Amino acid sequence: MVTADNLNLDVLELIFAFISGSDLVAVSSVSKSFLAGVIPCLYATISFTAKHTKRYRPEGGGIISPFLTLRNHPDLAVHVRQIDIHCAPFIAAGQIHPKFLWETADALRVCKNLTSFVCGPRILPALLGSLQGKERLQDLHIYAALTTTQGEMLQKITTLRSLTLDYPTWNIVDSLTRWAQPLQRTLSHLTIFMSQEVNGILLEALLPLLPRLRGLHLIGCPKAPHTVVIKAATTHTPSLKEFSFTIFENTPPPSLFCLPTITLPSLQHLAIDVRPTSDATAMTMASLFVSLTSLSTLVLKFADRQLPIWNSVIDLIAPPSAVTVPLKRLALMDCAVPIDMVGKLSSKCKDLEMLEIPLPIKDIQAFTAAISSLKELHTLTDVGDAHASHGPRATLARNDVRYMMRACVNLRTIVSDGRMWTGRPDCFIGVAVTPQRYKANVTQHWFSPLKEYSYLS
Repeated sequence: MVTADNLNLDVLELIFAFISGSDLVAVSSVSKSFLAGVIPCLYATISFTAKHTKRYRPEGGGIISPFLTLRNHPDLAVHVRQIDIHCAPFIAAGQIHPKFLWETADALRVCKNLTSFVCGPRILPALLGSLQGKERLQDLHIYAALTTTQGEMLQKITTLRSLTLDYPTWNIVDSLTRWAQPLQRTLSHLTIFMSQEVNGILLEALLPLLPRLRGLHLIGCPKAPHTVVIKAATTHTPSLKEFSFTIFENTPPPSLFCLPTITLPSLQHLAIDVRPTSDATAMTMASLFVSLTSLSTLVLKFADRQLPIWNSVIDLIAPPSAVTVPLKRLALMDCAVPIDMVGKLSSKCKDLEMLEIPLPIKDIQAFTAAISSLKELHTLTDVGDAHASHGPRATLARNDVRYMMRACVNLRTIVSDGRMWTGRPDCFIGVAVTPQRYKANVTQHWFSPLKEYSYLS
């Protein structure tokens, strides 16, 4: 007689691949065979987040870190593919717990099959030695405030496909051209976030060394204005599929400002961080969209949540024609979007599948009527800030969610106020909706493509 307990181990691993989170832990407690089958999934991704930081007590009375488990049981480390460190525990103001650093460094050393490493806090110097020799490491996302010596250790990692540098210091930026030479055969995605050192001279020297680059994201780099970034990208990396940059207040003088056009024929994901609040910026943006015929994801982030989005910006989001690809995902962040603009947007982008926009909770029926023509829309995300207005912010109620899902035929997921509402057809009430807690991926920048809309492959 065949039971779940005597299924082949390979079959159990395939089944457990569809389970995640705390369910994996629960499955591991069922039986020894289930434990053996779930271990590869259970240890594939190791995360250390804020909730772990608050409860971390290595002396007792709290929780131990998952890295101590890996250090004490090296046989489990063979299954680890991804490590995400979002926070680090402190023992005093500004002082990271030394035991946590030792545990993490030792665990990282035995994870020979690591393919992805994310390190948000400023603890990388203590871990650099343990990162050496990771021949399968492909994705690296780090807080890159390092010394010259530490930067030289970082340059020994030469197998990367994706590199994200947050707040890099001058010596890390200065070493990028040297690091790019061994990476030119593999690196396809480069992100530099918030750097005072990146400029046009660096881009002109760096980008020709990265012929395989398909994703370039330069956000918050004031010495690299969008005119310079666009010119360098279109000249040296014409095959880009993902592109992000910042438009700053300090626009170049008219003699240097020739209204750049993005001539990237393969571009599918575009994210723009719009810092100026003047209407003149709309003219700047108008020139950017002229040649974009393959764009399927557009993300626009503005500087003033109270400022209504310019009507001309909505006009720029062109409807699909014989030569353009229909827009599938649109995000309008940190701005006010009047309902009449939403209706105009819906009439232009009828193929939208994902929409991220501030939801007018108090006027949800009019908003629903404005988006009801979006027959392909399946996910709606509220990007309104609960702290942007004085007093308590109205929240989405169950009846509101049901009303919206009835009006939009394919809408099945709504994210708002830390909850994700999912809907399914019901023969009695039309649509049954279920809320659950939702936590955004804190390691992923707002301008990065979603996994289901990743274009690097």
